Amino acid sequence: YYRWVSHGYLKHPLCNVSTRPMTTNELNPMQQNVVEVLGKPAGWVPLPLSVVDSIREQVETGLAPLAKKLSPDRPLFISKSSLTTVHGCEANYLASLDSFEWTILNVRGTVMHKAVELSINWRGPIEPALLVDEALARLEDEESRGPSEFIAQLSPGERAQLRSYAVDLYTKFEESFPPLKAAWRPVTESAARVELFGGLIFLSTRVDLTLGGPGSKVIIDLKSGRIYSNHREDLRFYALVESLRSGQPPRRLATYSLESARADVEEVSEGVLQAAVRRVIDGANAIYELTREDREPKLSPGAHCRWCPLQQTCETGQQFLERGFEDD
Repeated sequence: YYRWVSHGYLKHPLCNVSTRPMTTNELNPMQQNVVEVLGKPAGWVPLPLSVVDSIREQVETGLAPLAKKLSPDRPLFISKSSLTTVHGCEANYLASLDSFEWTILNVRGTVMHKAVELSINWRGPIEPALLVDEALARLEDEESRGPSEFIAQLSPGERAQLRSYAVDLYTKFEESFPPLKAAWRPVTESAARVELFGGLIFLSTRVDLTLGGPGSKVIIDLKSGRIYSNHREDLRFYALVESLRSGQPPRRLATYSLESARADVEEVSEGVLQAAVRRVIDGANAIYELTREDREPKLSPGAHCRWCPLQQTCETGQQFLERGFEDD
C-alpha cells in the first residue's frame, strides 16, 4: 500500500503526504484495509471545477419555485437527518420533529466522536478508558448544546454503562483505523453550511471525520452498527454541501461500520452529485408541504419503524415489523 520515494521516505495514500517508513507489521489487517479502500489511486484526477458550477445551477433552478414561497424571517433548514427521515417515511418525519430524546444508546456515538477528536491532538500514550472519561467531561461542560444535561443527570450505574459502550466503540475505531497523523488533516465533527437564495434555504451538515484538503477530501461516516442503503445517500448530501461550500468536490465517500470493520465506499462523480441534488429538491419540497401546508403524510414502512414514535399506534408499521425484514 505504500510507494517508496527518495531518502527512505514514502507517501501515504490516504492523503498523499510524506510520512516515515512503515512496515506491514505496524498496521493490522483492518487498518491496512482502511488504507487500501480510502487511499488515493495512482493517476487519480479531480473532477473539473465546471462540474460544481453545473451542480449549483441545478440546485438553484430546482429550488427556485420553493424559494418564492419562503421569507427571510422563516427560512427552510435542510439537514442530513431531515432528508433521511422524510424520504424514509413522511409520517415518521412529522412524528419525530419534537420527539427526540437522548438515550444511552444514541449518545454513545457522540461520546466516541468526541474521544476521536481528542485523540488527534492527544500527547502521550492513549488509553481508551481515560480518553472516554475526558470526552464525557467535556461534553458535560458544553452546556449550550448537545447531551450536556443528559450526561450530567445520569446515575453512577448509567454513566458506567455509557462509559462501557463508548470505550468499546473507541477501541474498535482505534483497532480499525491507522493512527491519524496531523499531516493528513483529520477533522472530526466538522460543521458546514450552504446559504441559498439570500438565506431563504440552508443546507447544513456535521461530518464525523474528514481526511485531506479541499479537492481531494475523503468524507467518512462512522457507524456503531450495520450499514444501510440510506447511509450512502447521507454521504452524497455531505458531498453536495462540501462541493457548493468550497467549490471543489470531495474525492471519496465512506460509511464505516465499527461493528463489522467494513467500509461502503463510493467515488464522487458528477452523477453522484446530481443524485444528491434531486434528493435535496424532492426532500425540501416534501418538508415544506408537510410542515407549512399541512399536507397529509405518506406511510412508508421500513427499518425505521423499529424506532418510530408512532410504533405503538401505526398499523402499517406494526404489520411490517411482525413479518420480519432481516432478509430484505
